Amino acid sequence: MTDQRLEAIAARLATARREGARVSLEDRPRNFEEGFAVQDRVVALLGEPVVGWKVIEVPNGPVVFAPILAGGVVPAGGNWQVKGAEPAGIELEIAFRMARDVPGNAPASEIIEAIGSAHVVFELCQSRNVDPETLPRHVGLADCILNAGIIVGSEIAGWRSMELKSVPGRLLVDGKPHIEGKSVDPLRALSVLPSALAARGKALKAGHVVITGSLIGMNWLTGKHAIRGEIDGCGTVEASVTAR
Repeated sequence: MTDQRLEAIAARLATARREGARVSLEDRPRNFEEGFAVQDRVVALLGEPVVGWKVIEVPNGPVVFAPILAGGVVPAGGNWQVKGAEPAGIELEIAFRMARDVPGNAPASEIIEAIGSAHVVFELCQSRNVDPETLPRHVGLADCILNAGIIVGSEIAGWRSMELKSVPGRLLVDGKPHIEGKSVDPLRALSVLPSALAARGKALKAGHVVITGSLIGMNWLTGKHAIRGEIDGCGTVEASVTAR
C-alpha cells in the first residue's frame, strides 16, 4: 500500500511539473525517507538525464539533495519561459562543475581536486506545491527542492585561492537592485554531497554541476524581466525571464 501511495503522490507532482501548476496534496510524504522515495519516482516519470545536483545540509537533520534535469538548463543570456501560470523563483549561487567522478567515500581534499571549474549561477525554481513556504522540508524534498533548472554564468577565475565564504552578491531586476546577500560555505555544501548520494545508490559524476545554496534566498517574479546576478570578485550571470 505504501508503494501505491507514494506512486500516486509522485504522479501528481510529475504532472504538475509538466504543466507548470501547483497542487494541494491531500496525502503528503511523512518524513525524509518518503520524500526521497517520491523524488526518485518523480524523476523516473519525467525521464530526463541528470546534469547536476542541489544540496542542502538541514540543521539538526540530514543532508538532502535533488537532481537538476537536462530539460531545465537555460543558456546564459537566454530567456527562461516559465511553464504554466506560476511565478519564477530566482536564486543566485556559486556552483562547481566536476571534472571527474567522485566516489562516495572521498575525503574533502579529493572532492575539491575533482572540481573542474567554479561558476556564478542562477538556480531556476518553481513550486509544484501550493504555499511552498509553509511546508515541511521533506515535502519540498519530494518536489526536487523546487528546482526547475539552472543558468550557468561566469567562470570564477582563481577560485582555488579565494575565500568563498561570506562573499557579497546581489540580484538586479531590469537594471535595478532587487536584493543583496552573502554566500554561506559553498565548498562545505559540496563536500557533504558524495557520501549522501552514495547512501542512496547515486553518484557525483564528471560534468555534473553542483549548486551550493542561495546568497539571496528565494525571489519570486512575475511578468517579463531582465535579470542579472553579481557576486563580488567572482563574476556575473545574466538572462531574461518570462512568467505570467
